[in-house]
Amino acid sequence: METALVKLDLVMLNWRIIKMDYKEGKFETRKFADRKKPYYEGLTEILSLGYEKEDLIHHFPSFAGHMTISKFLVLYEIYKMTLGVAGHIAEAGVYKAAGSLFFAKLTQIFEPESFTLVHGFDWFEGTEPTSEEPNVLAGSYKEDYSRILHLIQAQKLDHIVHIHKLDLKTELEKFFEENNYMQFKLIYLDAGQYDIVMSCLKHFWPRLTSGGIMVFDQFNQELSPGETRAVKEFMPDAKLRTLPFGWMPTAYVVKP
Repeated sequence: METALVKLDLVMLNWRIIKMDYKEGKFETRKFADRKKPYYEGLTEILSLGYEKEDLIHHFPSFAGHMTISKFLVLYEIYKMTLGVAGHIAEAGVYKAAGSLFFAKLTQIFEPESFTLVHGFDWFEGTEPTSEEPNVLAGSYKEDYSRILHLIQAQKLDHIVHIHKLDLKTELEKFFEENNYMQFKLIYLDAGQYDIVMSCLKHFWPRLTSGGIMVFDQFNQELSPGETRAVKEFMPDAKLRTLPFGWMPTAYVVKP
């Protein structure tokens, strides 16, 4: 009983943190506020049922919310569109490496004999407010770099997933000078802020193979207006598309 109560306390703590991380706005965020809350409140009951940790992994659809599942279904559908396009996969903004590891496992299933690798880029210091985006919560989405490396190594995926600890605003140019051959077929931008997204667009877009896809996690979303501004400035005539069954990522563009 004591263990169950501890788990309940942790869930309630996590729910408070989630509420802090996602500031409620006036438009897009309010559409999903009432849909997210019941699921997170229901976690208290789920974690009191005595499931083993292995159950949470091997039977994850029993526990993950439909919005979480829809996100990875979107990434899956977009990934499938790139099969047959030459290049690697990049994730800008790694956080807990869910995107990078998901793509790596998709390559194991669909491209076991290809050269396709997954490159994740993050500075692992969390978000940072700027004068233009003062409402960004300092330190949100911060993860331990060494823990990510251990997570990848424990699954024997370090031959597919390569995580680069660098500042996306200032260090991409040097990275690509040192790896000037590198080409991508799928680029997932999950950073959100104007200066980061603009830097990624400048350095990744020229390296995206024709027919490849760039994915925007927070385009046209009020909590990340900088991403929309950067995209509109960099590619004003781009044909931005979305998959209607997913809430995030919100848009993608296929390179002509």
